[in-house]
Amino acid sequence: MRRFNEWLAVRGTGAFGTMWAFYVFTVYGLLPVLFPAARDQLLYWSNVIQLVALPLIMVGQVVQGRAAEDRDQETHDAVMAELAELKEMHSELRAQSPVKP
Repeated sequence: MRRFNEWLAVRGTGAFGTMWAFYVFTVYGLLPVLFPAARDQLLYWSNVIQLVALPLIMVGQVVQGRAAEDRDQETHDAVMAELAELKEMHSELRAQSPVKP
């Protein structure tokens, strides 16, 4: 169930973070101008969308942030391992080179 929840949160966050979502919500926001009698109904559905979207986007950002932190940790570990190897090689080269007065 957790995998599904995280999958849905990431997909929802991605869907709300598109230009198409912006265009849809912009048009939706202008509908009361064209249909003033439906203003209350449109406002109701706007509130429902906000109540659903806010937690969905927040959870999606947490999941995406966790994935980014994992990638950053892997990169850090790889860089530190490479640094340790380079330090070892540097020490070996210094030991092999003649000492200058």
